Amino acid sequence: MELLTSFDATLVFGFVVTFMALNFTPGPAVLKVVGDSITNGIGKTHASMAGVFGANLMYALLAAGGMSALLLSFPVLFETVKWIGVAYLLYLAYGSFKAAFSASLGEAKEQKPASALRLFLTSFAMQGANPKSVLSFGAMLPVFAGEGDGMALRMMALAVFNIALEYPALLFYAYLGTRASKFAVSARSRAAMDAFAGTALAGAAYMISKSTLKTQ
Repeated sequence: MELLTSFDATLVFGFVVTFMALNFTPGPAVLKVVGDSITNGIGKTHASMAGVFGANLMYALLAAGGMSALLLSFPVLFETVKWIGVAYLLYLAYGSFKAAFSASLGEAKEQKPASALRLFLTSFAMQGANPKSVLSFGAMLPVFAGEGDGMALRMMALAVFNIALEYPALLFYAYLGTRASKFAVSARSRAAMDAFAGTALAGAAYMISKSTLKTQ
C-alpha cells in the first residue's frame, strides 16, 4: 500500500499516455509479432510476446540497479548487440522469403511453425537489441517513477504495469496477422503471406538498425 501511495498521479498518467502511444505505434516488436503470427498462429505468438516483455523487464531491472547508465554512457558497447540482433532478424526474414519462393513454385505449402521456445528467444533477442528499449526503460522509466525512497520499486512496478498496457497492443497486431494468414489457402496466397512475414521481420531489422542510443 505504501508503494502505491508514493506514486505521483500526474507522473503515472503521463506514463500511461506515453507508453500506450509507444505500444500501439508499429515498431520492431509489432513487426516481429505480426510476422510470427502469420506463420505460427496467435496461440504460439504469445511466446513471442513474452520474449518482448522479458527483454523490457530486463532493462527495467538494469535501470533500477543503475546499470542502464553504463549503456547510455558507452553506446558503442551496445552497438555490437544491436547489429547481432539485426543480423539475426535478417536471417529469420531470409527463411520466410525462402519459404515464399518455395510455395510459389509449389514445392511447399507453408513455412514450418517455430517452437514456442524459439519464438520467445528470438523476440527476447530482438527487443534486447532495440536501442529504443534501453531509452524507454533506462532513461524514461526513472522519470515517471519519481525521486525519493522506493524509486527502484516504483520503476519495477511501472515496468510490470506496462505489460498490461502493451499486451493488448501486441495481441491486436497478432490477431491481424493471424486473420491475414487465414486467406492463404492457395500456394500463391501462402507465398504472399510468407513474403509479408519476411518483410515484417526485415522491417524490424531496419528500424533497429536506424535506432540509436543518443538521447539528444
